[in-house]
Amino acid sequence: MLSGQAFRSEEYLIENRKGLLRHPAIPRRIAVFVVSLLALNLAASIGIGPAEAAPVPVSKFPPLTTPQTKQLLSENPARLGLAGYTSLLNTSLDIGDSLSLGTDNFVPPSWSGGWADYGMYTSQPKRFDEPFNTLDVSWNGQQPSGTGIEVDVRVSPDNHNWTLWQTLDASGQTASFGASNAFLYAQYRTRLFSNAAGKSPNFGDIKLEANRRDLNNVRTASYFSLSNIASASPAQDAAAPTFSVYGTREGLVGGRTANGHIIQERDHFVSLPSWTALNDLGQSDYMVKITASNGRTATAPVMDVGPWNFKDNYWHNPRNEFKDLPVGVPQAEKAYLEKHNGGLNENGGRVGNPSGIDIGDGTYWDDLGLNGASAGKLEVTFLWEGSAPPAAGINDVSASGAWHNGVVIRWTTNVATNGWVEYGLSNRYGQTSYVNSNMVSSHNFVITDLIPGQVYNYRVHGKDIYGNEVVSANRTFETLAGVHTELVPFQNDKGINLTLGNNSQSLQLAGARVNPTYWNDNPNNDFLAGAATRPGALTTSGNLDLDFVPVCDDNDRNCVMGYGSGYKNYVRFTNSSGETFEFGAIHDFSLSPKAMTAMLEANFKDGSKIRRYGTPDSYDQKWPHHYHFFWWENKILFQYDNGKPEVFTFNLEGMTISFVGASRAKDDIVGIKFQNIAFSPNGLNPGAIIKE
Repeated sequence: MLSGQAFRSEEYLIENRKGLLRHPAIPRRIAVFVVSLLALNLAASIGIGPAEAAPVPVSKFPPLTTPQTKQLLSENPARLGLAGYTSLLNTSLDIGDSLSLGTDNFVPPSWSGGWADYGMYTSQPKRFDEPFNTLDVSWNGQQPSGTGIEVDVRVSPDNHNWTLWQTLDASGQTASFGASNAFLYAQYRTRLFSNAAGKSPNFGDIKLEANRRDLNNVRTASYFSLSNIASASPAQDAAAPTFSVYGTREGLVGGRTANGHIIQERDHFVSLPSWTALNDLGQSDYMVKITASNGRTATAPVMDVGPWNFKDNYWHNPRNEFKDLPVGVPQAEKAYLEKHNGGLNENGGRVGNPSGIDIGDGTYWDDLGLNGASAGKLEVTFLWEGSAPPAAGINDVSASGAWHNGVVIRWTTNVATNGWVEYGLSNRYGQTSYVNSNMVSSHNFVITDLIPGQVYNYRVHGKDIYGNEVVSANRTFETLAGVHTELVPFQNDKGINLTLGNNSQSLQLAGARVNPTYWNDNPNNDFLAGAATRPGALTTSGNLDLDFVPVCDDNDRNCVMGYGSGYKNYVRFTNSSGETFEFGAIHDFSLSPKAMTAMLEANFKDGSKIRRYGTPDSYDQKWPHHYHFFWWENKILFQYDNGKPEVFTFNLEGMTISFVGASRAKDDIVGIKFQNIAFSPNGLNPGAIIKE
């Protein structure tokens, strides 16, 4: 990583991984980046037509975020109108920009706080781009005296298996759904209360901020007790919880349940004393199985709240309230039988029986064969543990439009996954791309900085929201050969010997300086040697790849890129105004006393300069280093090895490129091979390309 004074840079959405292969005998280093906004320019500049490589959609690019940045969803439910909700109960969308109570005068259960009117709005499920497991929830609204607002949120990995609702009674609270879990979907519902008809709270904007959770060590499946999940290591978790609780018949035919259902004769549903397991009208996400003492069983949806309490999720660990009681024991039972809380419920009302579940008449009489108002103890199993998701699969893998140092790789998955590419010069691979954490089913990666004229092996990977990894079979693609242009040598210091390779594919600089000057403030530049492209050879858009390789002894040992008090090797971009950008490596006692470090130096016609250097002694001069450049629209992208690319603004008019070695003082030694110099075909004017 370079550091230093301010510079002319534009950061693009590009990520890289450190390469794994290092050996002097390896002629090049390989690098990769997943391209965002740059991908369209890159594909166009190298002449890939639509039939060969369609542009990567902007929506598929990695987001400009860090793991600490929250994913934000903000909306005003009233403005969304009919399209915004899945369930609307006694709630009006017509009062300006806020939700308010409707005119149906729904009376909630008496144990919910003695409210006289009540309404509920449930949003459409909301999908985030990346996995998460916490939600910061904030909203605005007005709550006149005698009114109240509560917000519930729940989450799902797949828009099919949902957690229980979590109730938030104040804006700015955080709902957490387990450190080992990951989810993609969220849903909220707003409950409005009033103690008198004609008076209403107002609910305006809501904001959901989700964290970002990678898919390593995910156990979301076990959250739902998915015993048959499609995985190499299925979750082996306990069955759905079953507790022995007192039950009563609900009755109340013609009344309305908490989710708006009008109770019918011999109806089939149950009521539990917590909002967290209440189904929306017509839904069955939350079900219970009841086993009576006579051996008969019944399964029914949760459609009402009560008896006695409305926040007592006694089946859940941890409990929302009454944490002094064991899980599985309703507070009403303890209050009635043992005078817990003085025999009162959560709102101070007297508990009249020990019931922890109310049962619709049809379920009670017809399904379970029970009589009377009280059933005594029943075995109740809570069945909202979910179901097995489909196994992730990879399809339609292709590598299209390969050019001299890059390729576009695409594939699809039958469920949303993240994605990455593994690739290399053999089926042992050795290189891994950036992991795109966006959960999508259509995947597009642009890999660049490959070796021209080589056959590559690759395979693609993905993880679904449950953490199950899927990988494709091995495939191959072949990069096109790069092109070359004549390099014109210059030898400002005759002690630095110069050798050009065949067709200017390489340049070796080796020798000790003979001039007695220093490189500081040296207008004659008599401290360097190298070779440059001819004027007019370059176009305004293209790519260059090459390797910086140390000079070794005859036994391929003692490899170095120089020796002495100071030396540097670099690629120099020069425009018609004499401005320069120099990218390479430097050793100087004042900058990097023991070895080399990365170097970026630039000089502009207005007198401004860039002087940026890496961590001292961090550049290993005993091994090859790969450099990649891409220029277009008065910009230069620079990347070495597999570091983070950077983009700089630079006037490309009349541009030439030079390959330079320099040393600080007399007797300081330069030793560098610029090897595998290859341009993209579009980067050179046709007349400047060497015909091989």
